[in-house]
Amino acid sequence: METLEESKFNIHYVKQHKIDLKELEKNYQQNPEDIDHEYNPFHINNLQNYNPIYSLFFDLTEKSFNKIALNHKFHFINMNTVMHSETKEELNQPVFIKYSPLIDPIRYMAGKYKDDMDKLQLLPNPFSNQDTFPKINYYNNTSYTDNFFSFLSSKILHQHNFTNGIDYYGSFLGVQKKFKTNISDDLDYLNSSDYFSEKVNKLFTVSINEEKTGFLNFGSRGNKKKLQIEDTDECPIIDDLDELDLEIINENDNNIESDELIYEKENKLNVSDTSSSDSSNNSETNYSDDDKSNEGSQTEDEDEDQDEDEENWGTESDDSTDYTDSDDNQYSFINNFPLQLICLEKCDGTLDELFERNEVGIDNGAAYLMQIIMTLIAYQKVFHFTHNDLHTNNIMYIQTDKKFLYYRFENKVYKVPTYGKIFKIIDFGRSIYKFNGHLFFSDSFASGGDGATQYNCEPYMNENKPRIEPNYSFDLSRLGASIYDFIIDNDKHPERFDELQKTIYRWCLDDNDKNILYKHDGRERYPNFKLYKMIARTVHKHTPQDQLNFPLFQQFLVKKDTIDNIMDIDAMPRYI
Repeated sequence: METLEESKFNIHYVKQHKIDLKELEKNYQQNPEDIDHEYNPFHINNLQNYNPIYSLFFDLTEKSFNKIALNHKFHFINMNTVMHSETKEELNQPVFIKYSPLIDPIRYMAGKYKDDMDKLQLLPNPFSNQDTFPKINYYNNTSYTDNFFSFLSSKILHQHNFTNGIDYYGSFLGVQKKFKTNISDDLDYLNSSDYFSEKVNKLFTVSINEEKTGFLNFGSRGNKKKLQIEDTDECPIIDDLDELDLEIINENDNNIESDELIYEKENKLNVSDTSSSDSSNNSETNYSDDDKSNEGSQTEDEDEDQDEDEENWGTESDDSTDYTDSDDNQYSFINNFPLQLICLEKCDGTLDELFERNEVGIDNGAAYLMQIIMTLIAYQKVFHFTHNDLHTNNIMYIQTDKKFLYYRFENKVYKVPTYGKIFKIIDFGRSIYKFNGHLFFSDSFASGGDGATQYNCEPYMNENKPRIEPNYSFDLSRLGASIYDFIIDNDKHPERFDELQKTIYRWCLDDNDKNILYKHDGRERYPNFKLYKMIARTVHKHTPQDQLNFPLFQQFLVKKDTIDNIMDIDAMPRYI
């Protein structure tokens, strides 16, 4: 019988298949806005294979460093084709490409990189003396760590039969002639920047609906109408492949049992863009006027609510951004911008969309969450993983004919109905994990990053602040916060909740059983990014494995019979 050590996959490199950018350019179908801004995502200069993570694992030569790829099972050919890495057989497989920026596009437009403009188009090269911008050269760059965990997820999908892993088809770096980024939730921040006003139509163009945004002009700051938008998103996922065989999800594919309780929430209307395969629409960012991040103590946050009555919270939406369809989104098109193309399997929709369409009830909701819990258990065991931005738009699904999924963990077997869907966690830009002796810690947590001050530990330790380590309870608490308003209208009487409501309510309680979302009068307890900071500091009771002790998930326990195609987490080796 194979030992855990013997079952491990090895990381090595293979020769990279050359992609045909000209063919991809030709086949991309531009929408009217793309045409107005001369946008085609495949107008890319200096395309290369190398990224700095490769240097951690391989002894590269100047001749070979840019001709290699990682040893994932399938490799990108075009938007509908992948190639088996060993047999070279080409397979029909729809692909999603995530255009992942190597620097923060919002900060770029606000002038935070203005003193380094000559370095921003230089891509990493271990054999060059060029003065590359440090963030682009850093292996913990958010884009590189996102990409590498997608690769690791794909490896356990194929090596360990872990169906909930996302499949990965490769990555490329380049300088995109026009980088398209959604600025809808960053208008207030940009509106306060003189640099943005000065450089619009020079370094970038914008597609602004002035009636809807209040952006009356891009002149002096005094002439601008200030917007009342409180949320700011992390660098968003680019929605530019919706015309390239990335069809909108068929909303009629899901059949819900008529006798199942469905949670209907009229006022909860925050949805992802349908063409994004991985969206961060619910992410909170930590932009500030000076980009400093020297706050971080929880004392003022805790003291603020110390004497409050702990009973009878009201509920309001935890997102200040209401539903807007794709026509309402505002975009910027940035000239000559460095990015990474991350090629992934194309999923069919998000958990968020299922809630929006009122297609989640207690039965299928429990099964859906069980898949996510088992995924987190596996990732935490194998990679010491925390996602750090797990919400309903970062959980996607593919359709399946399988009736059940089977998991083994701590010598217990769980039989989980699929309801026709296999769920996969995506978007690892804020993830922290280990692999083969290396710690990967997204630089979003570095000083000036959009997650700065959430944690305080190496490699971004501030010795003047208390140590705050990555938190295995963070992900379910953050996920619970994104689900809460979908299924809980009134939390005055939690004793009346069903088991699904009890679960989400519990995930939103801190170590002192205080609701992290709402005060007793219905106001938000920790607005915006402060919620992330306080979950990291005060929520430690909601680890994934602990959920298996609760009735909602114990219902999936079955006797240990011989089962084919079981996902055996006990048999997965640790790769740390």
